[in-house]
Amino acid sequence: MTVLARRHEATAARIRYQRPQHPPLSEVARYFEMSEAAHWYSNGGPCHALLIERLEAKLARGTCVLPVANGTLGLMVALAAVTQDQPAARDLVITPSYTFAAAISAILWTGRQPLLVDVDRAHWQLAEADLARALERQGRRVAAVLGTSTFGCPPPAATLARWHSLCRAARVPLVMDSAAAFGATTEAGAPLGAQGDVEVFSFHATKPFGAGEGGLVVTRSRALCEHMARLVNFGFDQDRIVQDPLGLNAKLAELPAAVCLAVLDRLDDILAARRTRAARIVRALEPAGFTFQAGGARSTWQSVPALAPDAATRAAVRARAAAADVEVRAYFETPLHAHPPFAGYPRASELAVTDELAARCLSLPMANDLSPDEIERVIAVATGEA
Repeated sequence: MTVLARRHEATAARIRYQRPQHPPLSEVARYFEMSEAAHWYSNGGPCHALLIERLEAKLARGTCVLPVANGTLGLMVALAAVTQDQPAARDLVITPSYTFAAAISAILWTGRQPLLVDVDRAHWQLAEADLARALERQGRRVAAVLGTSTFGCPPPAATLARWHSLCRAARVPLVMDSAAAFGATTEAGAPLGAQGDVEVFSFHATKPFGAGEGGLVVTRSRALCEHMARLVNFGFDQDRIVQDPLGLNAKLAELPAAVCLAVLDRLDDILAARRTRAARIVRALEPAGFTFQAGGARSTWQSVPALAPDAATRAAVRARAAAADVEVRAYFETPLHAHPPFAGYPRASELAVTDELAARCLSLPMANDLSPDEIERVIAVATGEA
């Protein structure tokens, strides 16, 4: 066997943490032909327009959608739009420490700093008590709250309602970072897109809606949508006069829009398959003492996040996984407050639950085409029954 053949065999046997799947180029080309025919490759061409039409039809009635070049740019634009007219004294944005670093990047870009809060032990989202404490103590300095749909899982309806109530009482906007959650549903079975004043999704290659790069900003406020549309396009108004000093180039070009359209054609089947595979893993791991995120069945299953009984069990799983050539990760084992550049930012509490989850949480592999044999290998690694 040649060296190249041995490498191919080893790669085929390995179970990657994620195995992104791009739609076939033939399906993308079917849409991109519209752009080629029009000689229009960015700045709101035919694929971009069709994507907006189809996304608005898929989401809750009354939503206004704005495709963007990636999810981080979406967060930046959303936070800028909801805070731009606020006084400089409102210099804090509340966000959980148990989330991805893009949250802090977007906050800092607006000229503010994060106020880090803890998460709930059951659903792993913003803890209501910590949010209430932060708003009570620092409310006059808070410009916005940046909540999350962690791991693509929306918060429970009662929790989201409480966040909205706390934000209304403090007169601050709620932005939702739902990066991996496009296609997830509420407890009532409705698609996401109406959480918070603005909700942001990512279409990065690693997301279940995987288009390589791209993102989406959603709001039910027409005024906010128009404001964010200016920010996405250098701050220009209809007369190409800059009205927003934080304007940037965050537009989604025609080729990634065509990819998004091709993904959208198959998204329901992708999510159904992921949920079936994840359910098998969850059923197998629960008797072994693993617990799972409340509401996870309604998520998109970017991966399979599982809470090990203790840190020692997690370490044992990772060792078995390495030996079995199964790639297992531990999101977010370094929460935001533990990253050196972010360590000095204010905290609403000791972040005890965040630290506990960071020490015990595992992210198990998931893919659109994860085979039954691969699922059983993942289960065996996690439970020690290999």
